[in-house]
Amino acid sequence: MRSSIILSALCALGAMAEIEPAYVTTWTTTTVTDWTVITITKTITVQPTTEATVEPTSAPATEVKVQEPEPEPVEVERTTTTTQAPAPVETSWSSTWTSTWESTLTATQEPETTTTMTSEATQAPAPTTNTYQGNVLYSHNVHRANHSSTDLTWSSDLEASAQALAASCVYQHDTSINGGGYGQNIGYGVSSDEVAVMISNLMYNDEAPYFENLYGQASPDMSLFEKWGHFSQIVWKGTTEVGCATVVCNSLGNVDSATAVPFTVCNYSPPGNYDGEYADNIARPLGNAAYSA
Repeated sequence: MRSSIILSALCALGAMAEIEPAYVTTWTTTTVTDWTVITITKTITVQPTTEATVEPTSAPATEVKVQEPEPEPVEVERTTTTTQAPAPVETSWSSTWTSTWESTLTATQEPETTTTMTSEATQAPAPTTNTYQGNVLYSHNVHRANHSSTDLTWSSDLEASAQALAASCVYQHDTSINGGGYGQNIGYGVSSDEVAVMISNLMYNDEAPYFENLYGQASPDMSLFEKWGHFSQIVWKGTTEVGCATVVCNSLGNVDSATAVPFTVCNYSPPGNYDGEYADNIARPLGNAAYSA
């Protein structure tokens, strides 16, 4: 039962760097771009449609670290029809997938890691434990290994900040909770049982091909960043921890939905997608077996 996939844009509130039965999908993309410029004395955020001017300061600037704009949200609208009796609410959502990765980092923090993978004839084995935490970790690490990145570990602190945002049932980024300093992905319309579909299928498998010609470049062409920015965060070598949470919201703020929808938040530390650091943090795939949730 495959429905339709539609790409749409969500913008980040935090400072920026940058999935099941069968469905029929249609994609639409828009680009929302944020830039975050950090100096030694102040941080100036430039909005997509506003031109900001930074006044010079008396203190000399050290290294200025510019994080790439947040990749465009991935929207997948799916509708399920059946001749059987109506399914429970959790399995009968007519929902939209929206995923946006956002990283917030100061000049002294480490970047987050991202990876990609190419399709192979064989499939990697499924995770041995069918738990939420196990699915989140496996759907990241199976791809990170293919890009020579070390496994992510689960962070209860990142999980707590993700839970706080998800429980607010307002669909927006907030990387200031519990002190901030992490990257963030948010999404809705995907149940907790399917969290690996959003991470592995949509963000990694669908986006990796767009990075194919950019390996080895410290500052790659960003014109298609919205198409591969999620992938890059998943495998970024500098990222070491992840924590996610999914909450079913009867009413999700900023989302036009007449039914309850699940809201998922994943936080990453340290965050990634930094200009000048892609070559060091995203290695070419080794050719391991492909994996789809």
